[in-house]
Amino acid sequence: PPRRPRHPRYTWWSPSRTRARGLGPGRGGRTLPAMAGISVLMVGEKPSIAESLAKALCPAGPQGLRARGSLGSSRAPKVHEYSGTFRGQLAHFKVTAVTGHVYSLNFPAEFNDRQKTSPDDLFDARTVREYDASQNIPEHLRAEAANIDVLVLWLDCDREGENICFEVIGEALPRMAQRQLWQDAYEGCIYRAHFSSLAPSDLQQAMLNLGHPDLNQSHSVDCRQEIDLRLGCAFSRLLTQYFRTHFGTQLTEAVQAGGGGRGRAVQVTYGPCQFPTLWFCVKRHCDIEAFVPVPFWRLGATMQLEGVSVPCHLVGGELWDGAAAQAKADELRAGPQQGTVHAVRKWRSSMARPLPLNTVSMLRMASDELRIGPGQAMHLAEQLYLEGVLSYPRTETDKYPPAFDLEATIRSISSDAAPWSVSAKALLRDGYSPPRVDGTDVGDHPPITPMKMLSRNGRSAGGGGWELFHAICTHFLSTISPDALFEEAEMKLQVGDDLFSTRSSRCVARGWLDVDNRDTSNEGEVDIRTWAGREGEAVLVEDIRLSQHQTQPPSHLSESELLELMDRHGIGTDASMATHVTNVQSRGYVWLDEDTRRMVPSALGLALAHGFALVDHGLLLPSVRARIENECTSVAKGLTTKEAVLQRTIRIFKRKFYNFAMHMDRVFLMLGVAYSLERRGAGGGGAVAGVASGEGAAMWAEATQKQRAITLEQLLQEKERVELAEEEGGECPPDGLRINDRTDAVRAVQQALSDLGFGAPVPERPAQNQQQGTGGRRAGGGEQPQAPAPQPESQHPPQQQPLTPGQQAPPPAGGGWGQTDNPEGRDLHAMVLELLTRAAGSLSLTELSHLCPGVKKRDVEKIAEVEIVDGHVRLRRPPGAGRDVDGAGGRCGGGRDGCGG
Repeated sequence: PPRRPRHPRYTWWSPSRTRARGLGPGRGGRTLPAMAGISVLMVGEKPSIAESLAKALCPAGPQGLRARGSLGSSRAPKVHEYSGTFRGQLAHFKVTAVTGHVYSLNFPAEFNDRQKTSPDDLFDARTVREYDASQNIPEHLRAEAANIDVLVLWLDCDREGENICFEVIGEALPRMAQRQLWQDAYEGCIYRAHFSSLAPSDLQQAMLNLGHPDLNQSHSVDCRQEIDLRLGCAFSRLLTQYFRTHFGTQLTEAVQAGGGGRGRAVQVTYGPCQFPTLWFCVKRHCDIEAFVPVPFWRLGATMQLEGVSVPCHLVGGELWDGAAAQAKADELRAGPQQGTVHAVRKWRSSMARPLPLNTVSMLRMASDELRIGPGQAMHLAEQLYLEGVLSYPRTETDKYPPAFDLEATIRSISSDAAPWSVSAKALLRDGYSPPRVDGTDVGDHPPITPMKMLSRNGRSAGGGGWELFHAICTHFLSTISPDALFEEAEMKLQVGDDLFSTRSSRCVARGWLDVDNRDTSNEGEVDIRTWAGREGEAVLVEDIRLSQHQTQPPSHLSESELLELMDRHGIGTDASMATHVTNVQSRGYVWLDEDTRRMVPSALGLALAHGFALVDHGLLLPSVRARIENECTSVAKGLTTKEAVLQRTIRIFKRKFYNFAMHMDRVFLMLGVAYSLERRGAGGGGAVAGVASGEGAAMWAEATQKQRAITLEQLLQEKERVELAEEEGGECPPDGLRINDRTDAVRAVQQALSDLGFGAPVPERPAQNQQQGTGGRRAGGGEQPQAPAPQPESQHPPQQQPLTPGQQAPPPAGGGWGQTDNPEGRDLHAMVLELLTRAAGSLSLTELSHLCPGVKKRDVEKIAEVEIVDGHVRLRRPPGAGRDVDGAGGRCGGGRDGCGG
């Protein structure tokens, strides 16, 4: 076959390099010793997979295996060795594993210093690959690959698995001996195994049909990882830094109480998959909030059929005019209390057996039927897969392949102890129905099916594992069971000039419903089928009813409905959707009703979505993320290059970033309005007041209208055609981002928040020049402050009123907080005591260092009047004093920016 493009992560071998390692004729005249066979290294994605692989492929079975530790790292996965044959040659096999991705993508350490780098630097910053030093997988791979002839890759068969393949190749190939080249191998010595389960028969079949790793699919993962890293970190760092600098003292406590948790440093994160996921929930919430109920009337009659009172309804549906409905009811009541059978219609219907399970349908089933969230369900499925009782749980295919051995799968789970054993044995005895053919085979993995029985005491059975396995087994049996059959009938009765109808339904063959234990109660107290041919008979009208109703708003999205929308709109992949749903919950953007599994946006989630809608709706909508996924798919198919997609996407989003940065104050005004509305809704007052009563409330209404104006159908129609517009966005300001500058817009928002009852903003103080990155770009602004004038020492701080929740302590009298590492003229002891007094007795160490730059923990420990508890500095309580009151104000902490999808 033609040579594949070389992967940039490794250097191709050469005869001179081989000789230098003493593996061929070279210096000193050394020659390769005679070989009794070849050596083969096989690498799985998890240690348990490597163990299953070795047991399945060892000719002598598990007894022929020898397990040992790694040559490169004592904490790396074990190596299983055995002897056998490879392509007709004697071979020594080594089977080991990685633990997922060998490397993770990140920025160099210098970009974690937010005082020296600006968030927009992250769009162009170089990236580095990091690994877990505790296991040192790279060294493990290099050591085990030394002098190996053949590398066989057993990574998961999806794009992420292909990416890990090339991570392994990058470490192993330079160390391999390569004394023989195979014409059908990638680069002459590398094979890729494609498998969908850990069943021994599947693994053995995969070994007989080895293929090649796909560099294009690996590049598509590299592309998505870099886009998500740059966008997520840049926007998250900008939002978090801006929040803490200007609004943290006013809104931190509200954010923590609303979803962040007290004592945790608030981070306002953005993710290119996370925010479209949030938008679906916000869109539904806006539709609910804007819903106006409309009254309507239903006209019904009670007929006597075979001595049974049967309710009927007016043909034509609801009535929308109350007066006309009342007049019609009065007319019918005044007429003869007798009706006539006008027509009877009967027919047969069926309820089709379900399609095979793919990842999304499995997660939806877990949420709807088992009340297990997507994140937990995915974890449980992975554990079942690693134990070998379940096929690979990440797949988009819901159609069995033609050669799929359905009978063998039934036999594997037909144990007498299984709750579904009666159904399984009946299918083996009477034969199974062919599965549906209307599913989709996308060519990745077969649908999710059981592979063998799981013991109730198995290591993966706990925590919901058995319940999920039970549901998957019954679903599999349902897919090859007969359809459920029903016989239905409808009768129309004439009363005066109007027609009423009633219907019945009877299940005549339960089929797959018995397997899945579904309820199918009969509909209709009388079997209308028995009235066929009796047209013209008279029936007694017992009653005419008129009832008033109202149209009902839609419900908030359930987890299952959200997953379906994400799947249809291309948000995330089968491997990542569960993570995105979990993320919007864990970050406090939505809260989950455990009883209904419905997701309701929090005040924080609504404010972020509305703020983004006002600035750049494209950063929020699913269509833009779908376009990024389409671009990555084009890379996977070889239609374009990784470099081209990265260059264009980063350029467009960098312009969007600058446009967003210039109007970011709107996001935090929406946050204030959101919490004000939440207070008012909870009966705590907090009506929108001051500036916010005008501008803030108007902007909130505008954002709500923007969310409602976009329909899901419109987005689906544009999904394949949407383009990232090159002309959208802005340019970097000439003097760079000035996040610390208190602009007129910032002051207006701070005043609005104060009007809303969130306390006073932090008093203005000069900010230091902070050089940013290369070229002297700055994240801060302002002039270099003058040193404060010396102040007399004070051992007893003046008495001040405690701060209200959310209120920031004003600066000490006679100067700022101190802007140098060793503030002159201002006693540190007195300053700390005064700050703590103003803050109701408690400040975090991080907050204290922000208010008083240069203060160190060791300096605070020397002050007798204070104590440090769990990272917070508190005034010591005198004997008999009451409980300490936690201080309000911003809990400004560090930590890595949240990015991720």
